[in-house]
Amino acid sequence: MGMRMSWVRSYGLYANRHKIVTDVLMRANWAKRVLFLADRIALVNQAAGAFKEHLPDAAPVNLLTDRDTDGRVFVSTYGTMMGLIDQGGSTADDAGGGLRRFGPGYFDLIIVDEAHRSVYQKYGEIFSYFDSLLVGLTATPKDEIDHNTYSLFNLEDGVPTDSYELGQAIADKYLVPPVARPIALGFMNRGIRYADLSADERDQWDMLDWDDGLVPDAIDAAAVNK
Repeated sequence: MGMRMSWVRSYGLYANRHKIVTDVLMRANWAKRVLFLADRIALVNQAAGAFKEHLPDAAPVNLLTDRDTDGRVFVSTYGTMMGLIDQGGSTADDAGGGLRRFGPGYFDLIIVDEAHRSVYQKYGEIFSYFDSLLVGLTATPKDEIDHNTYSLFNLEDGVPTDSYELGQAIADKYLVPPVARPIALGFMNRGIRYADLSADERDQWDMLDWDDGLVPDAIDAAAVNK
């Protein structure tokens, strides 16, 4: 098992963190091949675009669309990566024709975005399989018995390897403090139906951290008001 670390950061600091970590470790010759994992297709595509823009020499590969190309930086969802390392896949695309696409030592660095979502048992198999430096990024680490972000990274509950909190980000002028405004909330009275949301609101809905890992079609008013 490789070295593991968890970085807790405030919301709003997504844009450059994975590129910075990758660039620094590659320059220091600590990482030859890097895997970036996220739980949403939109986040994977966003990361792939950012890597191609800022680290083009690393030949970034989006495993959602191109599973056979070689490069130094690979981006993927958890589900896609599990299919690529699972010898029992049902198709050649899912499991490389019965052969695993990546061996346990293929990656020197794995960056886990929204690491609090990776603690589910089905995804934990990925981190047991690979022997590499594991860096987890999250704004909301979990310390529940059955979903513990800290234990995944061999850390004491409540004590990440490092953190960059909202107050510090505001003091450093990377973020601004929140402003509260009283408004009428229709959702509090009638609940929320996915079909009634705008395109932007549906994108936000799809990116929420649902406790059971399943995205619902609706939430009633009682659940909204809990």
